[in-house]
Amino acid sequence: MTDLRALVAAGDSALHDALDLASTMSVSAVEQQLDYDFLENHAEDASRFLRAWLPRLRPFERMQAAEWVTTQYLLTMVHLDHAHGIAARLQMEALAAAAGELADTLDEFWALTDGPDAEVDVSVATALQGLATTVREVSARLSAEVAALPPTP
Repeated sequence: MTDLRALVAAGDSALHDALDLASTMSVSAVEQQLDYDFLENHAEDASRFLRAWLPRLRPFERMQAAEWVTTQYLLTMVHLDHAHGIAARLQMEALAAAAGELADTLDEFWALTDGPDAEVDVSVATALQGLATTVREVSARLSAEVAALPPTP
């Protein structure tokens, strides 16, 4: 197996390969390979990788990973220009995506109320659909806040 660390440290020329490899790994495996010392010593390359990697994750996984990534920008990679702004943008984008996914999941609850063996009352699905509307509004507001953030390189 190719080492993710080596690919990330190789910079732009290996970014595609690093992203492909990371797509076969769990979030925790990526976190383990990109440890404190590596991120501190290869902050620029790691930042490019992390900003390209997060949007490729499924929404809830992305939110989990964004929490870790944000911490790295505030601790290990804080010396990068715009570290706080990059962290804010990545976190907000991940939260907006997760909220949208949660709204979709709440809407899909109807499937559990339909059928001969359904044990869940339709009123539960109706209530969850109302929550889905609220969560979708939260997702939209989070997206609007992302748009209002200062641009990052």
